[in-house]
Amino acid sequence: MKHWVDQGHEVEVITTFPNYPVGKVYDGYKVKLVDERYKDQVKITRVWSHISHSKSKLSRAWSYVSFTFMALLFALKSKNVSVVYTYHPQSTTGLIGMLMTLFKRVPYVTDVQDLWPDSLAATGLGSNKIVTSLIGGWCGLVYKYSSQIVVLSEGFKKTLIERGVKEDKIDVVYNWCPEEALISSALDQSTYNVTSNPTVKLAYAGNLGAAQDLKSVVQAMGLLGDVDVHLSLIGGGVERESLEKEVKDLKLKNVDFLGYVPPKDLFSELVNYDALLVHLRDEPLFKITIPSKTQSYTALAKPIIMAVSGETQDIIREGECGYYPAPSNPESIADAIRELSNSRDGWLSLGSNSRKTYLSKFSLESGYRSLDSVLKKAVSYGS
Repeated sequence: MKHWVDQGHEVEVITTFPNYPVGKVYDGYKVKLVDERYKDQVKITRVWSHISHSKSKLSRAWSYVSFTFMALLFALKSKNVSVVYTYHPQSTTGLIGMLMTLFKRVPYVTDVQDLWPDSLAATGLGSNKIVTSLIGGWCGLVYKYSSQIVVLSEGFKKTLIERGVKEDKIDVVYNWCPEEALISSALDQSTYNVTSNPTVKLAYAGNLGAAQDLKSVVQAMGLLGDVDVHLSLIGGGVERESLEKEVKDLKLKNVDFLGYVPPKDLFSELVNYDALLVHLRDEPLFKITIPSKTQSYTALAKPIIMAVSGETQDIIREGECGYYPAPSNPESIADAIRELSNSRDGWLSLGSNSRKTYLSKFSLESGYRSLDSVLKKAVSYGS
């Protein structure tokens, strides 16, 4: 956001109190009705919302809806707004953009990070056809009345065009890693040595949820009795208890759980691992999704095991950044880890390729350059 402040713009972010992915408010924050403060000349307005990351559909829905209505109240009272940018992991934020357009004649951009209702089906929550149909119709309205639409992959763009969205409204802007400075510092301070440890140290860092299907990864670790490898699962989520049970049932000694680690400490940890793993369920939606770990992992200059089908694997393959086993396939994942273990001499080259891929495709600089163009088109659209 400082990027736009430096250009002379006024920027306000309306959000809630940080709690993802574990559903608990981070240390140093206390939930209030509203908390307004400035950081780097950006006004940050945090509003109350129901905080939840449970398996309860009602609880999760109330979390989305409560934030949307609170954020809407504060958005409507904002003055001299030129453009609204709504972030769309949850489709309800589109209501803010539509009402700002209706009542204040302000154009809005919607940033589609999740395709709804597809994401519900991909996580096993889309069994009610009436609900998914209603959500699909709602998203259609959000897209229809937006000035511009930002998507995170070419696959998302193609899908929206197939659903009737005008192609000239859609821009592909790859996500970047917002912690670039932390990663650069971690790389500068790292004492990592590729030959220092006979055990291959593998890490997964992120949400332990249904979409990640990490049970397949745990089962793969159970197939690697012939390989000296250890996997650390870093993070929390609704599936952690189930995964811990799976590790216990399989009597695995090569998997551990490190819990949630804040970003300020996480990258200093990850830089000492030999390779990093990404996994998503084998679902059609994920073939056109680029998970955010792709950006942070490539930025860390590490070999990557990318068990995600489709566009993301293509990026890793084309960049020669690592290995790309079939998702939700323990045998394929185990084979990739085994190949990694047997190719220690190539790790530095794979890591270097990962870093080059990040800088060329996913960097903060390239992302902001693309968004500048999107915002200019949105403001022009609304004038």
